[in-house]
Amino acid sequence: MRLLATILVAYLTLSPVTTYAATWHVPAQCPTIQAGIDSASAGDTVLVAAGTYTGEGNRDIDYLGKLIVVKSVTGDPSTCVIDCGEAARGFYFHWGEWPEAVLEGMTFTNGGAVSTPELFVP
Repeated sequence: MRLLATILVAYLTLSPVTTYAATWHVPAQCPTIQAGIDSASAGDTVLVAAGTYTGEGNRDIDYLGKLIVVKSVTGDPSTCVIDCGEAARGFYFHWGEWPEAVLEGMTFTNGGAVSTPELFVP
């Protein structure tokens, strides 16, 4: 029995672990960019279709510290626009996101974020 347990532990330790990155499609699969990020895990991609994105879930978007890629389908920033409605910022990086976290192929317009007191450093 002990030999079997040792073999099993050695197999599990030495076996290659295969992980697959997922792609989350906005809006086909996830209704907002934030929903795509919320669904994503490290290594995943949130692929945003061409269009103009507004409203809750499409402004003040938070990577939540995840090492992910968020990009437009076309790669052309003129085809994927985040309109913040003068009420917020486009993305909010504040969880120590790694430099490898990617954001590409988007244009941000009408930003209007205001610093919150808890984040203000004199």
